[in-house]
Amino acid sequence: MNAAHALVVAVIGPPGAGKSTLSRSLAETCTASIFRVREAAHRAAHADPVNPVFAAALESTRDPLGWLPDLLAHHLVRGALDAAPYQKMILEGFPGNDYQARALALHLRAVGRQLSVIELTARPGTLAGRLARRRVCPSCDTSPGGPRHPAAASRALPSLCSACGTPLLVRDTDRGEQAAARQARYTANLPGIRAVLVHEAGVPWQTLATDPDEPPASARLLSLMPFERTPL
Repeated sequence: MNAAHALVVAVIGPPGAGKSTLSRSLAETCTASIFRVREAAHRAAHADPVNPVFAAALESTRDPLGWLPDLLAHHLVRGALDAAPYQKMILEGFPGNDYQARALALHLRAVGRQLSVIELTARPGTLAGRLARRRVCPSCDTSPGGPRHPAAASRALPSLCSACGTPLLVRDTDRGEQAAARQARYTANLPGIRAVLVHEAGVPWQTLATDPDEPPASARLLSLMPFERTPL
C-alpha cells in the first residue's frame, strides 16, 4: 500500500473560500472521503444517545461560534482516521488551531500516514460576495446540525432550490457578525497552524487562490497533490 492510498489532506481557508466545493470535487475525482468535525459530532450524538458526551458538548458549548472542545474534536478526527486507515481522506476546515494541528500531525506520524495541507485564499471582496450569495436547501441538505452546503438555485425562480423547489435559506453563520467572527478567528489561528505543520512537522503546504480570475482550484490541486486519480 503506497503513501497515496493513505493520504490525508486538510483543506482550510476563510469562510467563502470554497472549501466545500473543492472538497467535493477532489473526493469525487480521487475516491476520497470527506470529514467534517461538527457533522461527525452530530452523528455520534444521534447514534449513541445513551452516552451524553457528544450531545452535551453540542448543546452546552460556550464557544460563540459553536466550536467543540479541542480534545473532543481530535477524538472524532482520530476515530474517523483509524476506522479507515487506507482510505484517502479530506479534512474539511480542520485543523482550526495550533493545538488541533499538533495533535493531528503527531497522530498521523505515529500511524505512518502522510498529511498535506491545501490553504484556499481569496480577496476580501470575493469572500464577502460569496457569503452574500450563498444559499442552502433545508430539504436536499440533511446534514447533521442543519443544512450547510451550497445549493443550486432555480434559473426561473432564484429563491428556490433547482432540485426540489424548496425556498433557499441563508446560513446563520454566513450573516453579519457571525461571518465576521469566523473570518477573524481563522485569520488569528492561521499563523499558528502553519507554524506547527510546516515548521515543526514538515507537512507539505500548498496555497491556492480561488478568485474568479484565477485558474480553477480543483484542476490546480490535482496537478499538485500526490493523489491517484480513480480510473473513469
